[in-house]
Amino acid sequence: MPLLDFWNSSPQAVAQFTIEQVVKIAGDGNLRDDSSCSEELRQYLAQLPDSGKIRAYIEQCLSSAFPKSGMVLQDLVNELGRRLDYIVANGRYQGTSNRIGFDGTWKSPEGHTVVVEVKTTDAYRVSLATIAGYRNKLQATNVITPRSSILIVVGREDTGELESQARIPGTRFALRVGYPINQHRRIR
Repeated sequence: MPLLDFWNSSPQAVAQFTIEQVVKIAGDGNLRDDSSCSEELRQYLAQLPDSGKIRAYIEQCLSSAFPKSGMVLQDLVNELGRRLDYIVANGRYQGTSNRIGFDGTWKSPEGHTVVVEVKTTDAYRVSLATIAGYRNKLQATNVITPRSSILIVVGREDTGELESQARIPGTRFALRVGYPINQHRRIR
């Protein structure tokens, strides 16, 4: 039974599933770009009545890694952007030679766009130059306006690698380290 049909007929049962189980029953169960699984997962997340379940799913992605948990985290963070009243465009799970690999764009009511990059951790090198390149390519193709910035969401508190890149003398990057995901302001 597809996820949305199951959700509509038995939301209490689906509420007991882990996010990994939810992904397995979404679409064909194979989370990838432009798939029925990603489409149905995103529709399901949009239908959740409050952000408590999203928070629980985020915690599951961060505490017990499973195949494609980073991709699921990306969709969860983008859903939080929607609930903060941004106009969100989902990015790609993986970039290709002809498609920019950003995770999402959030446009504020005032017209400012944020290019969002989501990582579970920065234990593996995350290049600030690559992420800035995504923003430049999005501006060059008129997907976003020059009035934009970048938000890097790191799920765990280990941001040392990103901070060290920003401290390199002569770097053009400014980095502000914020609160962990579980300490953000209340979202509806």
